[in-house]
Amino acid sequence: MFDLTLNHKVALVTGVDDNLGAKICEKLAKAGAEVWIHRFNEEDAANLQEKILSFGGTAYVITDNLHTPEAVRSVVSKIIEKSCKIDILVNHAEKVAIESIDQLTTEKWLDTFETNLDVPFLCCQEILPFMLQVGEGTIINISSRSAETGEIGPHYAATKSALESFTRGLSREFKGRGIKVKGVCPPASLHDKKLATYEKTRIIEAMANKALLLCSPYLDYEVDELSNDNEVLKN
Repeated sequence: MFDLTLNHKVALVTGVDDNLGAKICEKLAKAGAEVWIHRFNEEDAANLQEKILSFGGTAYVITDNLHTPEAVRSVVSKIIEKSCKIDILVNHAEKVAIESIDQLTTEKWLDTFETNLDVPFLCCQEILPFMLQVGEGTIINISSRSAETGEIGPHYAATKSALESFTRGLSREFKGRGIKVKGVCPPASLHDKKLATYEKTRIIEAMANKALLLCSPYLDYEVDELSNDNEVLKN
């Protein structure tokens, strides 16, 4: 039987503004991790925290902005001050807007990149030194199959494709240094409002389970082909 306990681990999950982000937080907390729930606003964050506390988990809510190095540094400092470390970073923050190229403005394009790519970069850059100090850590970047299919829109697909390349680059850079960098790629249909509730629930459960597995010791191995390693995580 797999032991997926994450006792004494501290996790930060960014952009918890949908059911997938919430489910990942719940899975990590049930496995024993102390979970920091990040949201860009306070709406509904307390409800998730209360749910985690109700089953004996540990959770904190943090709502600061993450769009500048200073803002990320402030968030990380608060977590380090309280919890002394960050073992797990789940880059879940994203902006989703189904738009065609003729609907896109320069502002919308840049805004999508700022949230979907710049925020993960800034969080990784700020948190990695703390992981290196203790010699281990896990970074999970939530991508999308849109990176391959182009669904949702060219702006969204471009950011997710770039995020996957960023994930591979980090994984290669920190290979052999105790830092595990992985990607989880939900299907783009997860954002389809016409998707049946049952199917959406099934996808969310599967993706959250993958994130939990990646945070466990069971995928602590080295591979030479990062593309093949990433492929097994795609639905």
